[in-house]
Amino acid sequence: MVLSKKFVVAGFLDYKMVDGKTLMSQVHELQVLLHDIHGEGMGLNEPFSVASMIKKLPPSWVNFKNYLKHKRKEMSIEDLIIRLQVEEDNKIAHKSSYTPTSEKANVVEHGQTSGKNKSGKDKLHKEGKGNCHYCDQRGHRAENSKLPKKAKEANVVEKITKHVSGIDLAASNSREWWIDTGATRHVCSNREWFRNFKVVDNGDKLFMGNSATSGIQGVGKIVLKMTSGRELTLNDVLYVPEIRKNLVSGWLLN
Repeated sequence: MVLSKKFVVAGFLDYKMVDGKTLMSQVHELQVLLHDIHGEGMGLNEPFSVASMIKKLPPSWVNFKNYLKHKRKEMSIEDLIIRLQVEEDNKIAHKSSYTPTSEKANVVEHGQTSGKNKSGKDKLHKEGKGNCHYCDQRGHRAENSKLPKKAKEANVVEKITKHVSGIDLAASNSREWWIDTGATRHVCSNREWFRNFKVVDNGDKLFMGNSATSGIQGVGKIVLKMTSGRELTLNDVLYVPEIRKNLVSGWLLN
């Protein structure tokens, strides 16, 4: 009996998720191991089980893993599994629609006009290795992708310009907004653009691409003006002064 318990516990502790298998099949295997532990009379409390499952997520899930770690609200196992299922579905959908170039929404806010070259076409950012637009650090990039289909159908953004995924922040415009399916929240660094602004001083942090965190100092609504004059309202936008690119969460638009 004691030997059986040791094997069951060891099986759970040693289990590691890998990128070569579907996430949900591995989540199911972990659920079986947790069930076996309970069956041996060794009940684990739910917060421990949730934290253990998050820690075992595969390498390619590192950003989502850190996002879950920084959530202040406790989750149940059921809540976690639902989140993982949704995220895996999003990853699969994104992978199937991926193209080599990423795209930038041609958004102009607060009455500004977009930059034009002599031919009248929108300027393209230079190709290059560039920096992460979350934290301005080289060696990694946050994931940029197409504007979600629903947003296109609603004419939220009328014109898309070609953009290479490496962003040269030295030439970046702080008034620009980037649609990013890797972002789970809208984020802005300019306090003046917020409406219905609420100060946040509870210590909440925004996880960025280099595993660093930056303090969230407020939340509110921002209304963006498109090149056509139409408006896009973003609710619950995080105010993070340190961020270098203003982000529209493609996940929230979809």
